[in-house]
Amino acid sequence: MNTINLKIPVESVNQGEKAVLIEVGIQLYKQKIFTFGQVRRLLNVSVWELQKILGEHKIERHYEEADLAEDLASIERGDWEAFLFF
Repeated sequence: MNTINLKIPVESVNQGEKAVLIEVGIQLYKQKIFTFGQVRRLLNVSVWELQKILGEHKIERHYEEADLAEDLASIERGDWEAFLFF
């Protein structure tokens, strides 16, 4: 069985569930396990909110073909909520 090791800072744990979930999403994104869209859905945030979160944590963006395909599929479905602020 393959495993993924994540290190959650104590500060995040002390801040509550949302902070832990953000940390999990960031680490999965950083390790290229989750795409931008997958992290956005995990955290239930808009594209712009995730951009802000990644910026605050100084995480380098990687936008690949899979991300483009997800965005195009969302647009074709008319899923504009993915690109809106909450």
